[in-house]
Amino acid sequence: MQLPKPTSQRQAAGLILGTVVLANLLTTWVLMANLDAMVYPSDADAIMVPVVSNFLNSLCILLWASMGVLLPRHRLGWRIASRIVLGVAALYTLALAVYWWYPFHYAAGASFLPAVAACAWVLWLPASKQPAPGTNMASS
Repeated sequence: MQLPKPTSQRQAAGLILGTVVLANLLTTWVLMANLDAMVYPSDADAIMVPVVSNFLNSLCILLWASMGVLLPRHRLGWRIASRIVLGVAALYTLALAVYWWYPFHYAAGASFLPAVAACAWVLWLPASKQPAPGTNMASS
């Protein structure tokens, strides 16, 4: 049994974008719930620093992932570069998940695991959509 793959680079980018946005929403929700439960001091700056830091880290993830997804895949050099950049995005996302992995924040850390899986899954997309040699494209 094979796992289904996104049929286009646009769908792959949308998958990664969606998982990172959902992870940010869940992380913000966890931080606000912890603030309401008095886990943190009630100072507003104490909560905005991790929210903004998480947002900026997510922008870096999206930059790496979108660059890796949107690179052309018709030549070997571009395919290798694409895989390297997507690998960096997956490792960066994994580092962000581990960053949040401490008491009262496990849900925030776990929220980034689908984004790690999405980046790793997109790494194994088909290399290109070029027709097989000898196929006549005029008849289709």
